Amino acid sequence: MPEYNTQSEPRPATHEDFADHLAAYLHAQGVCADPTGNQEDGDTPAVFIGRMLDQPDRALCIFNVSIGNDWSDSNPTARFSLAFRGASEDQLTPARDAARAMNALHDLTDIQLTAQQGVLVCRRVLNDPPVPDSNIRWHSIDTYEAVLAVPSTP
Repeated sequence: MPEYNTQSEPRPATHEDFADHLAAYLHAQGVCADPTGNQEDGDTPAVFIGRMLDQPDRALCIFNVSIGNDWSDSNPTARFSLAFRGASEDQLTPARDAARAMNALHDLTDIQLTAQQGVLVCRRVLNDPPVPDSNIRWHSIDTYEAVLAVPSTP
């Protein structure tokens, strides 16, 4: 059966590119490398969406992105996790990188991620303790919730 919409307005946006907009915003804030560039070792963590690659050691992964329309169709809630990883035996760098992300996201309102996507409010809701992987590279993982603004059309 085809989708049926009785409203005269188009259906609300799906926000399917939210993680890409978030990566661009975090890069603009100096939290991570340019998501459209080469992800090599540098002054900021490399950035990956969905899964973290093995190299470089210092990296950020945006994952577990879910969009819920329970509260509002036009302004859904996004829940996402940020995992920061450091070099072997380095517990401090991932924690510092996660703190930079928190400063760029937590408890802020009217955040313009990109020209097309904005966030009405964002909060860190989980701060997991640092954990090492099998190569003794430490990870700092935080989970956030954000109420998304209606995206502007390009």
